[in-house]
Amino acid sequence: MPKQKHIALVAYYWPPTGGSGVQRWLFFAKAWARAGVRVSVFVPKTPRRAEHDDSLVLDAHKNLRVISVSGWEPMRQNKSAIAENVGNKKGLFHRFTRWIRANFFIPDARVYWAKAAAKSLMKSYKTAPFDILITTGPPHSLHLIGLIVTKSLSIKWVADFRDPWAGFFQNASLPMGRRAKAQHQKLEQKVVETADQVVVTAPSLAAQFKPYNSKVALFTNGYEKMLKKSATQSLELVYTGSLKAQQNPHALWAAIAELTQENNTFAKNFTLELYGSVATSVLEDIKGFGIDNYVHVHGYRNKDEIDAILPQARALLLVGVDMPNTGNVIHGKLFEYMAAARPVLGIGPIPSDMQNLFDTHHLGIYAGFDEKKRIKETLLTWFTKEKINFAGTGIDVYERSHIAAHYLRLIKQLI
Repeated sequence: MPKQKHIALVAYYWPPTGGSGVQRWLFFAKAWARAGVRVSVFVPKTPRRAEHDDSLVLDAHKNLRVISVSGWEPMRQNKSAIAENVGNKKGLFHRFTRWIRANFFIPDARVYWAKAAAKSLMKSYKTAPFDILITTGPPHSLHLIGLIVTKSLSIKWVADFRDPWAGFFQNASLPMGRRAKAQHQKLEQKVVETADQVVVTAPSLAAQFKPYNSKVALFTNGYEKMLKKSATQSLELVYTGSLKAQQNPHALWAAIAELTQENNTFAKNFTLELYGSVATSVLEDIKGFGIDNYVHVHGYRNKDEIDAILPQARALLLVGVDMPNTGNVIHGKLFEYMAAARPVLGIGPIPSDMQNLFDTHHLGIYAGFDEKKRIKETLLTWFTKEKINFAGTGIDVYERSHIAAHYLRLIKQLI
């Protein structure tokens, strides 16, 4: 009888923490445990948690074990998202703490917890050896665990990048000096070169890393299952997830303001429902355009609630990051939108990997941040006509069970 394979996974975001960053690895860990693989997940005992979601349930399974690790985090009590409100007026103390965070906590403020997790992993290995280590970031300090552990233990290591590192927009939003930027680039390159396998979620990021390591695999985010179709359709445009200052879609607000003044049918039919945290600067713009009667902010809702809301929407809104070099980010919510089978208005960088998904799978309309005319024409058509023509195709490849199976085959080849 072949020996049971044992995977050690280090993940910062884990239930009951909410958000899309949790769902990818929660599903993979459960799927692999059901497939007969032993999975030990190392997570922080007291994480910095922006959102809480009890609907993300970890099913008990004999092959799945969660180990909580204590470790110091200097920003654990700060509940606001890093750099979310960049551009807002803040005091001297706030600017100073952001400068400290940007230049002294590299790669991020979880770096000290990562060192504690590395010690916990090596201690655990003595009594329950594992065949392979997977580190997933962000936070990218978790990849430093791979560098530490593989120096002492003869095991394979997979560095899983859910987002870019050195070029990540959150880093670009911080007051980071040249020395700190160089350190990020050096650490990122060392991780990519050293890992036995690198996994990314976007094609452009795979192309960026391949000069440093030929073993780069693409496993995108995905959806768990197609959502149940709604018997009734609302007249709402729905957005889910946080909406940060770096995403602020000024052309969208302008288009809504003009349409509500120019077209009575649109003004009667249209509302935009935002489910998630919204940056202060975004709220100020919504009010400044005079459209706060048409844009409603509901705050964070758990996954079960969102899964019920999405199929009821007339259309869904996806907003990328309005900063240079962000075309290599595919937002996880796009796959959840696919599962709802509703047309999507995407606003983001051009060119981008998200734009390619829109074109390949006919997901709706994708526009650049400055394409107000295209955005306006799309909204007018979708919210003044009785029916929207929508024909999303070929999305079954993004079902998480398929992705998990392919990912596990790659892991088994490594060990």
